[in-house]
Amino acid sequence: MHLVLGFGDTGASFLRYLKTKNLPFLIMDSRTNPPGLSQFKSLNKKHLSLGSFDEDILDKVKSVLVSPGISFNNKVLTRARKLGIEVETDIDIFLKETKSKTILITGTNGKTTVVNMVYNQLKEVYGEDRVISCGNIGKPVLDTLSSKSQISVIEVSSFHLEHSKDLKCDISVLLNVDQDHLDRHESIKKYLKIKQKILSNSHIALVGENNLIPSFISHKSIFNFQELLKPFEKEILNLMGKNWPFHDLFNFKAVLAVYLALTNKHKLLKLKKIKRQDLELFFRHKNISAVFTRLPHRYEILGKKEGVTYINDSKGTNLLSLEVALKSSKKLYGKERVLLLCGGDLKNQDLSRISLGCLDSLKHIFSFGKDRKKITEALQDKVECTIVKDLGQALDNAKSLSKKGDVIMLSPACASTDMFKDYKDRGDKFKKIAGFV
Repeated sequence: MHLVLGFGDTGASFLRYLKTKNLPFLIMDSRTNPPGLSQFKSLNKKHLSLGSFDEDILDKVKSVLVSPGISFNNKVLTRARKLGIEVETDIDIFLKETKSKTILITGTNGKTTVVNMVYNQLKEVYGEDRVISCGNIGKPVLDTLSSKSQISVIEVSSFHLEHSKDLKCDISVLLNVDQDHLDRHESIKKYLKIKQKILSNSHIALVGENNLIPSFISHKSIFNFQELLKPFEKEILNLMGKNWPFHDLFNFKAVLAVYLALTNKHKLLKLKKIKRQDLELFFRHKNISAVFTRLPHRYEILGKKEGVTYINDSKGTNLLSLEVALKSSKKLYGKERVLLLCGGDLKNQDLSRISLGCLDSLKHIFSFGKDRKKITEALQDKVECTIVKDLGQALDNAKSLSKKGDVIMLSPACASTDMFKDYKDRGDKFKKIAGFV
């Protein structure tokens, strides 16, 4: 019997996978009525163990299929590992069974954006029916196994990586690592080690910073795409146009590097002899912004009202994403223009580590949610701060303080689940109360 541990989107995809294989299964979840369970009408009590995690059931289990939301230290997982029972993620199964080329992408920030950019670019080059994107935010990977796509672009979170093992793929990308999810991973050192797992068994590995390269893969084909594509910065910036946030230059370089690796030009990367003609398929797009469309909730410029610009960056759930958003805002709008709405669950991030260089873009901070007091106490000596009860009050106060040329930006630097369903719900509510729906 196969135990599906944790039932959400990934758990549901495990169930569909097991049903296509006609394999016996049991679903276990600490919730008595996990979301999505009702869609499977044929389930009965023998398929379910709900309301708690019962480790005694492992005597009948052949493998544990673990959802990313389940803690590594979950008592069922701990016991399963002691008993030598195989523990697998959906990523593990997918990589073993797929016949497509596989590109795994992770990072503290930008992974969803880069996955989308890589997908859109490769779709232009190879055709829409030959490329698919899936993983952490999008379609669960197991639901794409029946696809005839030849290239799979997969977003992988640290929650996936923590449980995963082999991770044998064609190309892996580690964009960046900064403090995040420390409530689960305990320390930045442990978090980094988990993120580096993505590089361990790929044919070609790409990183955004040299300090992300672990010693255990020093012999492999691993490249810093930031350094190697520096000669093309001016050309990329010309393609991007004036109104792109500066961090998209970093993202564009990642896309270029994946393209080079996929088209077997990684030898050029190694020799550092990249020429323009090697990137011709990329640079020939006249309307590059149509290819690389921005995603909702990721530095989403909503528009202007009474001369004030509104930006929805609800996907920004950590301090690094806030720093990036503030630097982009300074570049686009100048200093002391941003009225920042932030707050939620800090996930044990250390606010003293925030870069002071990005704070001069701020005019005022309105903090709400679980850790609003921590945010205000840490930053009130550097910028004016006001504690508010919720997002609506934060927006009202920001409006009353704003002047023509200012920016009201939601970039929370925190998880959303203390007050919202998820970051999408938070961003949608901001758009609605700001009048952009």
